[in-house]
Formats: sequence, C-alpha cells, structure tokens
Amino acid sequence: MTDMPQDLSTLTRPRLLVQAASIGARSLLRSGRALPRAGLARLLSEESEMNRKRKDGEADYSPRRHVDLLIAVMLVAQTAQAI
Repeated sequence: MTDMPQDLSTLTRPRLLVQAASIGARSLLRSGRALPRAGLARLLSEESEMNRKRKDGEADYSPRRHVDLLIAVMLVAQTAQAI
C-alpha cells in the first residue's frame, strides 16, 4: 500500500484544474450535499488514469470528470485530516 499523504503532496496538476476543483469543493461543502464516500486510494487511482488520458490526448478524456475526481480527492483528504 502506498503512503497516501505522500501521494497527495506529489500530485502536480495544471493550475486551472486545481482551481476548478477547489471552487467545486468549497461549493459542495457550503451546499450541504453528501460528500464522496469512495476510498482515497481508489480515487487517486482513477484520477491518475484520467491525468494519463489528458497527457496522452486521448479522445475519451473528460475535463469535467477530471475536475469531479479532484474535488472528491480534496474532500476525502480534507475529511481524513479532520479526523
């Protein structure tokens, strides 16, 4: 198993993706809607695959899905730190 905090600290993504995810995370928290329940390891795996598709220019890359995954990663990581 990987060390999750290290994985999060080494993520480097385009600023626009991170800004969009940060705005989405704040909005989700303010709205009171349900937070993601997925495990951080699974989310990081999915996000990594999405980032690979972005870098490779694959046709099925979805910026919206990528931002959604980053929002979930941020919220799950933030919740884990609060515990």
